[in-house]
Amino acid sequence: MRRRVIIVFLSLATLTLISLAAPLAVSTARSATQTLVLDRQADTERFAQLAATALASARPEDMAEALRRYGSLFGVDVFVLDRQGEVVATSSDVWRLGPVAAGPARTALSGERAVSAGVVWPWDGEPLVVASPVFEAGEGIGAVLTSSPTRALRSRILDRWTVLLLGALVVMAVALLVLEPITRWILRPVRILHRAVTSIAEGELTARADPYAGPPELRSLAETFNAMGETIERVVVRQRTFVSYASHQLRTPLAVLRLQLEGMAFDHPAAAHDLAAGVEEVDRLTTVCEGLLAFGRVDSDTIMPCVEDVTAVVKDRTSAWRSFAERRGVWLEAEGKDTLVAESGAGVLGQVLDAMLDNAIKFGEPGGTVKVHARAAGGWAEVHVVDDGPGMSPEARRQALEPFWRAAESQNIAGSGLGLTICATLIERVGGEFELLDARPHGLDARVRLRLTAARPDDVPLGTLGAP
Repeated sequence: MRRRVIIVFLSLATLTLISLAAPLAVSTARSATQTLVLDRQADTERFAQLAATALASARPEDMAEALRRYGSLFGVDVFVLDRQGEVVATSSDVWRLGPVAAGPARTALSGERAVSAGVVWPWDGEPLVVASPVFEAGEGIGAVLTSSPTRALRSRILDRWTVLLLGALVVMAVALLVLEPITRWILRPVRILHRAVTSIAEGELTARADPYAGPPELRSLAETFNAMGETIERVVVRQRTFVSYASHQLRTPLAVLRLQLEGMAFDHPAAAHDLAAGVEEVDRLTTVCEGLLAFGRVDSDTIMPCVEDVTAVVKDRTSAWRSFAERRGVWLEAEGKDTLVAESGAGVLGQVLDAMLDNAIKFGEPGGTVKVHARAAGGWAEVHVVDDGPGMSPEARRQALEPFWRAAESQNIAGSGLGLTICATLIERVGGEFELLDARPHGLDARVRLRLTAARPDDVPLGTLGAP
């Protein structure tokens, strides 16, 4: 929008300058031309009076000396024509009229004054011809023409135009200097509204625009935006409250139900198998409740920005999960020797790695390998957790980041379907990227990307979930 405002203002300023400068330039050229024309007309009239006597007495050569002195002094050619249009006297050795003088000569012989050009332009190199008729006793008996070079006149006009152009450039420069602060002042309400919109987009639901800044249209828009922000905040808070409240309220009954089922299995050994299945379902529902609580906290909790040593976090979490992987028959190894420092949030990378390793170990092939490696790639610190399991289709990888999605073949494996969703949300909140890729020859590659920084690590969290 700033660019559009500047373009509109500059266009208006340019059009205004052109509309003022163009007529002024034409007027300047016309005025300078008219000054020369009036001067030459006075001289031509004087010579016409002399020519009347000379032509009437049939002695045009009597004017020759006066014409030569005038031509030598002013550099102007003077021609005296008889009534047939023949040159009978001249100020130079040229006795033939040029094509520019033909028209004014015919007009003067018909009894009227004539000028070859109303305006002399800087690019017009033709001489300026002024013609006056010669009368004797009220009868036209000839004509007198002056042919003046226009180099000095054109140079004078061009100098004046140059001054006009420089003045226009100065005005444009001043307009540019003034335009920047004016544009900032005009767009200030828009910037305030933009900051409020950006804050809400980043999760700060309490952000509001100033409803008293700017013109009426923007004030109305700000009021509408604030009403929308209040509605969004109310709906989101209500949703988070419901999720947290429902999950908290379900935890105690589920714990009681589990104890009762275990007690019944102890009292009724014959039904122990069926009751054990019930306990498993209760455990699964409890896991879902825990996932709901974690998912509800992801957007509401404040994440403190920090700088993390990615390589150190990878080594720490890999070491913490190694014993769990060995119990599952999975070999866990970490790669990456270079120190990578990236922008993150306190504890975020450790928490995400815990969830990624948990998934890779649970869903990988028994006896398989899970590799964790960190590397720098184009301004990003990349962390890959790669298993050699069956992998996922492109559609399944996309759906896996949605809440509560579970693959059909993994329905019997413990989990809430929220782990990867929480990972993606956390990484996006700290300005990173989370993506599920296809591993070669088979398996899944979970990739985390954080922006590299040259800052010193001021917080190197070691994970928040802990080792299993």
